[in-house]
Amino acid sequence: MSAQLSIRDLHKAFGAVKATNGASLELAQGELHAIIGPNGAGKSTLISQIAGEVFPDRGQIHLNGQDITRVPAWQRPRLGLARAFQVSQLYSDFTLLENVALAIAAREGKTFGMWRPLSSDARLLQPAQGYLQQVGLGPRAQDPVHALSHGERRQLEIALALAQEASVLLLDEPMAGMGADESVRMTELLHSLKGRYAILLVEHDMDAVFALADRITVLVYGQTVLTGSVEQVRNDPQVRAAYLGEEHA
Repeated sequence: MSAQLSIRDLHKAFGAVKATNGASLELAQGELHAIIGPNGAGKSTLISQIAGEVFPDRGQIHLNGQDITRVPAWQRPRLGLARAFQVSQLYSDFTLLENVALAIAAREGKTFGMWRPLSSDARLLQPAQGYLQQVGLGPRAQDPVHALSHGERRQLEIALALAQEASVLLLDEPMAGMGADESVRMTELLHSLKGRYAILLVEHDMDAVFALADRITVLVYGQTVLTGSVEQVRNDPQVRAAYLGEEHA
């Protein structure tokens, strides 16, 4: 499979701290590729560089064959890259349907002097309902966002990412703060998206990572120390000793 996203030798330092120090990986079409590593490994900085919120000091990022290393973050969704979970852009007093409709309007470059037209614009509301159905929130479409549980807000954030119609999704710790039941539902949702999108997943829940990932990249001190299958990573003695622990052996 051809790479939809390619990260080559990324370096980013903040003063004397090397947040990424030669990180490299490739995300294939339709692949779910997980990034794991201990706290301070540079995962958040790596994702921020891919999203365009931070530019690397050196190295390259290619999306669908195009060099996007210096492309601003706001332009990257139009090129096929969408990020979820790092910064919530939900409007708490609006309905779920209106939130997704706003995301569609933003993608299409539409602006509104007032919010009211959203409630009657079928060109926005019909596809918005479809994205909510995909993430399991169709019956909650007319509920305000502030009525959602933490897990449901995460589902809605995925709907907003899908509304960008991107080919590559960056998912930054989707299970963070979830209880066991919510984590199971999120794992099932991400499994349903596998193969339809190329997904780069940063996650500390190793049960979810091992259930979902096609490949895993291990990041330590900003460096890619291993990329391989679930079994290769699970059975690597250095990774197990430094990060996984015996419970995942």
